[in-house]
Amino acid sequence: MTLQEILIEIPRLTTREQLLLMEALSSSIRASLPQANPDETEGGEAIVARLLGAFNPAKQAFSDEDIAQMRYEAAMEKHT
Repeated sequence: MTLQEILIEIPRLTTREQLLLMEALSSSIRASLPQANPDETEGGEAIVARLLGAFNPAKQAFSDEDIAQMRYEAAMEKHT
């Protein structure tokens, strides 16, 4: 069965069959990937550090006052 044929058949499966298929795919992918720790480095840079950089691209350390101000502004925006 080709990939195209599989993609056509998926909507015709029952929910239970789709879940079984999803589990089989997930297991197959997990088995083919090397065991990885979320904190391991990828390309010399820790994945966690990359995620943190997404939230603070300037890599600026925020003071307690800065954080308190951001929380205040978020709360004011939420309740206005």
